[in-house]
Amino acid sequence: MDEDGRAVEWHSKPDVLRRLLERLGRFPLLPPATRSLRSLGPGSRTPDVDPTAEREPATDVIEGVNMVYVTVDLPGVTRRDIDLRATESALTVVANSSSRKYFREIPLPAAVQVDSIQATYKNGVLDVSLEKKERRWHIPVT
Repeated sequence: MDEDGRAVEWHSKPDVLRRLLERLGRFPLLPPATRSLRSLGPGSRTPDVDPTAEREPATDVIEGVNMVYVTVDLPGVTRRDIDLRATESALTVVANSSSRKYFREIPLPAAVQVDSIQATYKNGVLDVSLEKKERRWHIPVT
């Protein structure tokens, strides 16, 4: 019985599935896939995508107390292909190889000292550490 006192009708699972398939059969079929649609998965390239086109790499920016840390994904380039430039308020990354081109201008969350930048590149990931211009010192109170 339901809330109103009427008998509830229970159907067997095959009957419910049959009715569901009948309802779905009423909708028009989707059009067949075309060659211009990108397929998902590793190694799937469509002919209309230019591999030498300039790309914007994925970037993470983390602001610490005294430092700003920037991580940039640059797969397919070597250390010699990377041009890194910094101002007090932005970091510019340009990477050009025979197969890939990257460009990204990253605004920094705080002013940094451009003369004390450290950068490492390993396994397609560029890690940059920038010292903030105004350092905050933590003074313990005893």
